[in-house]
Amino acid sequence: MSTKKKILFVNDEMVMGGVARVLNNLLKEMDKDKYEIDLLILHKHGELLKEIPEGVNVLEGTPFFRTVDIPLKQCNLSNIFPWLRQRLLMRFDLIENKIKKERKKILRKQYDVEFAAKEGFCTIFVGCGDTPIKLNWVLTDYKEENFSKNHMGLVKKMLERIDLNIACSDTVNNSYREVFGVDNIKTIYTVVDNEMIRGKSLEPLDITTDEKKINIICVARFHEQKGLDRLIRVYARLKDYYKLTIVGDGALKDELVSLARSLNVYDDITWTGILMNPYPYIRKNDLYVLPSRFEGYPTITIESLISGTPVLALEVAGVKDQIDEEYKGWVIPNDEEKLFEKLDQLKESKTVLLEYKKQLSTYYYDNKKIIAQFEEIFEGEKA
Repeated sequence: MSTKKKILFVNDEMVMGGVARVLNNLLKEMDKDKYEIDLLILHKHGELLKEIPEGVNVLEGTPFFRTVDIPLKQCNLSNIFPWLRQRLLMRFDLIENKIKKERKKILRKQYDVEFAAKEGFCTIFVGCGDTPIKLNWVLTDYKEENFSKNHMGLVKKMLERIDLNIACSDTVNNSYREVFGVDNIKTIYTVVDNEMIRGKSLEPLDITTDEKKINIICVARFHEQKGLDRLIRVYARLKDYYKLTIVGDGALKDELVSLARSLNVYDDITWTGILMNPYPYIRKNDLYVLPSRFEGYPTITIESLISGTPVLALEVAGVKDQIDEEYKGWVIPNDEEKLFEKLDQLKESKTVLLEYKKQLSTYYYDNKKIIAQFEEIFEGEKA
């Protein structure tokens, strides 16, 4: 008989982005000799499905969950009615019995630990179960944007059943504590895969950077949260000194393209689209810029440092724990004009940036303490 701890992770999807990537990083680092790991993906789709580590058993949600991650504006005639049904059940606190019925169709074993890998609907799903230890991963700053504002009563009820909430930074911890009134919450940073990122960053890349300008890059979903509009406006004022590459795609693509065209910088920007491996691009550039309006604990900044590129970040949750001016980069107030001022100050600092890049060749993000903290919780040490 197996003596492994049985752990169920629950996520809504695996689209390209921070949540799915940090989940895959954690799953990869977990000891498969100690843990029997199942990953339930409620709406099984996304680019990062292919990066789920070996040794993880993947489960799929029933059709009821196929609209769980879809915003209203992306609904069509084929899914608008299931979407409405699901939201009405949540709004009137009637969804618990439905989830319990769906759980019986999906789950064929009793778990020791159940882990909502994304706060929100996954929290509700886990709260409806009977697993002895229930965990909730909080990966965004809820004071900046409350994704549960339309069903606060339901989420608070489910949080009463959660044994421990795990926040990815102290800022996220304090925000969640304030918004939801929870005390059972602790901070554990997210896992980042040093070897994979550094290895991928060294893959050959046939692109030409501008030797006369400072080459800057940003990798992001095209979403208001990510602040790409701010970066494009600032770049338009400094394009004589910088060359900008934007990696990503998303719902705001048309708006961002329109903005770039209106500022006469569309053709000056390198638009790569989504890249499964953005790290060689990051390594080739002189500076990574994080223009986000808010984050939880942005892993792309750590990934940039591992790739050997310093970071200029607007202040969001977590970045002050990641970046210092010794050689990693700069953290500035979260304001568009402050971003302009700092880039204006750095516009002739290519030599400084190249020295920073040399020093980053020895950078290493230590996962051992982080994994040990998670394992203590999986073993029942929740305090």
